Amino acid sequence: MKDLSRRSFITAGALAAVGSAAALAGCAPKSGSKTANAGSDGAWVGHGIGKHGDMDIEVVTEGGSITRINVLKSRETQGMGDVAIDELSQLIVDNQTLNVDTISGATLTSMAFLTAVSDALDQSGAQSSNWKKRDHAQLKSNQDIPSQADVVVIGAGGAGFAAAITAANAGKKVVLLEKLGVVGGDTSLSGGEMAVPGNWIQVTDGVADSPALLAADMLKGGDNVGDPALVDVIAQGALDSSQWLTFEGGVSWEHDLLFFGGHSVKRSIIPRGHTGSEMIVKLAARADEIDNLTVIRNMRVTSLSTDAAGAVSGVTAENQITKETTAITARAVVLASGGFGSNVDMRVKYNPDMDSKILSTDSVGATGDGLTMASAIGADLIDMEYIQTYPTCDPETGALLYVDDMRLESRAIMVNKEGVRFVEELGRRDVLSNAIKNQTGGMGYMLWNQSAADETGLLVQHEDEYENLESRGIIVKGDTLEEVAGHFGIDASALKATVEHWNDMCAQGADEDFGYRDKMTPIEGGPYYVNSYKPAVHYTMGGLHINTDAQVLDSAGNPIAGLFAAGEVAGHKMGTNRLGSCSMADIYTFGRIAGSQAAAYVG
Repeated sequence: MKDLSRRSFITAGALAAVGSAAALAGCAPKSGSKTANAGSDGAWVGHGIGKHGDMDIEVVTEGGSITRINVLKSRETQGMGDVAIDELSQLIVDNQTLNVDTISGATLTSMAFLTAVSDALDQSGAQSSNWKKRDHAQLKSNQDIPSQADVVVIGAGGAGFAAAITAANAGKKVVLLEKLGVVGGDTSLSGGEMAVPGNWIQVTDGVADSPALLAADMLKGGDNVGDPALVDVIAQGALDSSQWLTFEGGVSWEHDLLFFGGHSVKRSIIPRGHTGSEMIVKLAARADEIDNLTVIRNMRVTSLSTDAAGAVSGVTAENQITKETTAITARAVVLASGGFGSNVDMRVKYNPDMDSKILSTDSVGATGDGLTMASAIGADLIDMEYIQTYPTCDPETGALLYVDDMRLESRAIMVNKEGVRFVEELGRRDVLSNAIKNQTGGMGYMLWNQSAADETGLLVQHEDEYENLESRGIIVKGDTLEEVAGHFGIDASALKATVEHWNDMCAQGADEDFGYRDKMTPIEGGPYYVNSYKPAVHYTMGGLHINTDAQVLDSAGNPIAGLFAAGEVAGHKMGTNRLGSCSMADIYTFGRIAGSQAAAYVG
């Protein structure tokens, strides 16, 4: 069965790009007066379509060899896509072959880049098909893998970096292992927004908030299933964690807040660029500065080791490139390996409704490895049936739609095929998702106007996504409501009536239909924008049962000596449903606790 996932869809687009690249050939400067015959020397510009749009790559050829590869245009994710491009460029130039593997975790970017390089070679007169038949070149690790560490951290996302940096700053020898070819995980793929009560923007704007209010919102948002003690740790630690990110991690922030569904007040700060990759790039750079912290990619941990007393004593890991197995002894291990949103079998095991028909926003690395390893040595799993879908995702690929943050900026309304609102736009994610599933075709439509686009800047901020959606007809712009409604077959007369009613309620200052919880802004005058969306698996609330010291508990409720967990791999914090932006507060707060407690355990 072919699964039209985000990866397969855009990869198909990247491969198809070869045919469209010829238009760029005329722009490629040639050396001297040579023409594009076989093996011509010169600089040739190839084209590909990556995860974030068009990619132009310059390939310099001389004497039948590739001497240099330059990126002319690329908007791929920092810390992921750019890393893949750099590594593949070096591999191709050093080995003079296109018979190379993609970089795990950045497959879309890798495919687009290789397509662009192939296109450039074809323009030069060389045959890229022959280059692909040359000897295979394999990525090599220049790092020696330590056989011993004080603390091993598994998973190089936000929680993993927080734990590793904290433990290393405590003077411990730390090894951070990442199974993919790039670091970042779901943190890099996220918007990175972070729920922080008492943040500097709230103080400046006079927004009253407190850790107690955040904790109350989180518990209520998860139907009071989450552990109040764990929730309180997150709420109390969020502000300090944001400051740690700023001063220890070097993270920069936008001077704006978002109002996520289910929160009582607007409290979510936004990393620069509206992306979690800002956090990962800065944390990875900080980690590189610490002598007693080693980060190793392409190392998948397959099992946890224990001693005769049952305490964790290390890990066994497999090099994903060479397939060699390595044992690393350690006095403490921190699991920060993420959830299981990309593991359909595990999803269905705990919640049969979450089958392969539902796409996922998650990283390919979110397969529940940490849960499997820890449960094998007696760790307790909790709340595994609670799996969250994000309501506004690409209906063809499952990717998060960041242009739909217009909703979180309180500048858009959600309508159905019949042209009417069907839910409060700032409601809980599960409430929105369930409401969307009950609409015609299981689809929702977001409406805003040019004024909202100009004042928020979101379409400029996410220009790559906008262009991608527009090219596929998932978003449309029009001068009239009739025009944008017609593109999707939405009832135009009903949509006009809905907008008029919305504007009337804005004038009255109250939503009589659904109780809109933020300031209501009218949608007056075009041009107008509408995009389609549907829910996709986004977060798994269940995971390892931990205590407030981030210790992993066994089925009897006792800590497993030497084993700690942080981030999405640890459950019982969010209850039945996670409120948006609480994950970032969680991963950095419990990540730092796990690193500190692991260091203290080592002594």
